[in-house]
Amino acid sequence: MIEKTRDEVQASDAIVEGQRRAIDAALNFLAYRQRTGHEVRRKLASRGFSEPTIEAAMQRLAAVGLVDDGAFVGAYVRDRIAHRPMGVRRMIQELFVKGVPREVSVPVIEEVFRDEHTDERALAERVVEKKRLTLATRVGDQAALRRRLRDHLIRRGFGGPLVGDVVNSLFGEGGHADNE
Repeated sequence: MIEKTRDEVQASDAIVEGQRRAIDAALNFLAYRQRTGHEVRRKLASRGFSEPTIEAAMQRLAAVGLVDDGAFVGAYVRDRIAHRPMGVRRMIQELFVKGVPREVSVPVIEEVFRDEHTDERALAERVVEKKRLTLATRVGDQAALRRRLRDHLIRRGFGGPLVGDVVNSLFGEGGHADNE
């Protein structure tokens, strides 16, 4: 009976030790930047931790707020708005690749856009104006400039109708880029 209890205690200690090591590994991974739950799970699995150990570690990390996909999306979108604007479509796609489902990302993106008092059109206008300044000296033909600006916006994840509106408004009715 005592041997059975001793074995159970040692097994329990081994489980706790495995969870502690998994949490330490996750904390090291999270020390560089915020991560999604999917990224942390994948990292722990690549380090050889068992699924029950990973699950226990994830629960502890989520309980203390270190792994929160909603907070990750908010920080990600604010960073994109400030430093590298892109369309909502591309944000959703990049977040999906990082393991954030659309059901989580879309409401947070909408909330951040409201909080930042911006919209997708304003981001597209910033992107196209910056790109126009770099392309204007290299592309002499207005049609080619319009095409390259449209292509750039589409690659950045902006939708077709918005792209057309933004590029057309930049060039005005005469077909020439407005100079400031």
